[in-house]
Amino acid sequence: MAIISLIFTTGAGFLLIISSLLKIISLHESAKSVHKITFLPEKIAILLGYIFPFFELVLAVFLVLRVNDFFVNITAIIIISIFIIINSNAILKHSYAECFCFGKLLKSRMGMGGLIQSIFLFLSILPNIIYNNAHVLSLFSFNGFNFEYIALITVTTLWTLTLILIRISVDKLNALRT
Repeated sequence: MAIISLIFTTGAGFLLIISSLLKIISLHESAKSVHKITFLPEKIAILLGYIFPFFELVLAVFLVLRVNDFFVNITAIIIISIFIIINSNAILKHSYAECFCFGKLLKSRMGMGGLIQSIFLFLSILPNIIYNNAHVLSLFSFNGFNFEYIALITVTTLWTLTLILIRISVDKLNALRT
């Protein structure tokens, strides 16, 4: 179970690193987009939009490093739960605003793609909490580049790409429907 948890958590961490870095690259536009997708007052939403990508990056790095900390995992679950709520709200209100989840590089909208991706992210982090980080491994706990390490990196990278492709595919399918 430790290896599976390592793959899912690290893959989720890689996805959040990619997302946060792409938001940081286009920070001004990213900050403005938060107001469009939340119910928060404009000034608070924009301030949150400036702060959140850096917070997300730190959290993602902690997930990849597999910091043996219950707080990191609970924080990740809470943040991902907020993503689930925001995407569910967009679906219910038929409000598919651009979310800037991956900055300018990957155009994405709030809705089903984000909901499905967020649910998979949630399920990727959940084993850490259920098993309370039992037998914590990190990519850095391996001594060298052996077959297991290369296989682990490959599978983790594939999981990250799968999470991105799921969102893109569902977004494209929903765009065709509307």
